[in-house]
Parts: sequence; C-alpha cells; structure tokens
Amino acid sequence: MYKVLLVLASAAALKRPQRGLAVRGGELGLDADTAISVGTKLMGLSGIYAYVSPKENLDKYGVTKTDQNGLDNMRWAGAQQITTAAIFAADSEKAIGLSGYYAAWCLIASAPATKAVGFPDWCIYGWAAVCAALGAKTLSGDVSPWVLVAVWGLNGLQQKFMQDTCIELYGANKQSKLGKSMMGISGQSMLMTATYIGALAQGKSATEAFALSWIVGGALVAVFAFTEAEGLGAPKTGPLVWAAISAGIAYLCSK
Repeated sequence: MYKVLLVLASAAALKRPQRGLAVRGGELGLDADTAISVGTKLMGLSGIYAYVSPKENLDKYGVTKTDQNGLDNMRWAGAQQITTAAIFAADSEKAIGLSGYYAAWCLIASAPATKAVGFPDWCIYGWAAVCAALGAKTLSGDVSPWVLVAVWGLNGLQQKFMQDTCIELYGANKQSKLGKSMMGISGQSMLMTATYIGALAQGKSATEAFALSWIVGGALVAVFAFTEAEGLGAPKTGPLVWAAISAGIAYLCSK
C-alpha cells in the first residue's frame, strides 16, 4: 500500500496548477496548497482501502498473519482516516463543528465492525448522538469548540495508548494483538484530528493546523514502526514511508 501511496502522491503533486510547481531558483516550487491537497487525498484513499479491503491492506504492509478481530478493527481505523480526511477538506471556519457530524457518521458507518469486536449498541449510537449534538451546538456558537477538541483528543489518547482500558470501559470482547494495534491506528487518526481542530480553535491558520497535525501523525507512525511493526511480523518500511511523507507535508506547510 505504501508504494501505491508514493505513486499517488507524485501524481497528485504533478497535477497541481503550474503556480504550485513553478521553478524558482532551480527548485521545484511545491507549496502548502499542494501539501494540503496531497495529504488530504492520501489520508482519504488510505482510509477507503483499509475500510473496503482490510486484509489486502494489511498484506501490502507485510502483515500476513491476520485474524478477524484485527480485520474488523482495521475497518474501524479506515473509517477514522476517511473522517479525518473529510475534516481536513472542510471549510476551516466550520471544521470544528462539522467534525462532530463527521464523527457521528464514522461511528454509524463502522458499526458493523465495532459491534463485531464487542462494542455495545449504546456505546456506538450514544456517542454518535452526542457527537452530532455537539457539532450542531458548536456551529451555532452555543458550545465552546474546545469541547469537541477534548472529545477527539481524549478518545484518541485512549485508543492509541490505553486499549485495555477502553475495552474494559465499554465491555467489549478481548482483543487480539493485531486488533489492539489497529485500535491504535484509529487513535492516531483521532489525535491528528484533535491537533488540527485544536490549532484552529487557538486561531491558527488552516495551513499551520495541517502542519501540526501531520507532525503528530508522523511522530506516532514512527513510534509504531519501532515498537509494534516487528511484533506483527511487518517490516518497518511501510510506516517509515508514512513518517517521511508526513514530515514532507508538515515541512511544506510550515515554510
């Protein structure tokens, strides 16, 4: 999958308007607009592939020994990546409020997978209702944008670093090693979203927020490469390519 992503990133960059690729001083003038476009598309395409074909997606990263628990959680991770991409693509002035609606969609769309791993209906649909209500109230100005930032951030931290606590809290089934790792991928996307909308809430520009989000994402995927990949029987190459892409996107946005 990471090889496909590299090809898509190159193609997306080359399709940008000429102003983004103008040669200045002998350098290829890739700009922040290009980075945002490429990053958003890569996040969305990666999520779609993980959601539609979780086993094939894991195979591309070298994870050949899979189980149903891991595949279901891979679908959940894919839905989170699609959601993060949608938030990146949204109007930055409305992105925080819209993130509540998108979170509700994500929970409902991925319900077959999360229910299969033992998360109860009240958890899935209850959180969907809460997120949608917070989205509406944030857009109307009745609720602080920091509430949704906290929802994304706290849930992201729990799924990335405290899977056992999350499982126990909601009474889900015991998860496999691969399943927990894929929960961590979901948490990573949530933390990228929390970073992005948190930066927007602070008054930073969409470009600055995007850069910070990809710095966080790149750091987390690099940690995954050195702490989890080997245990899943996967080479470090795939996640490290993602880390390199993340660093490039963040650099272009912060120039």
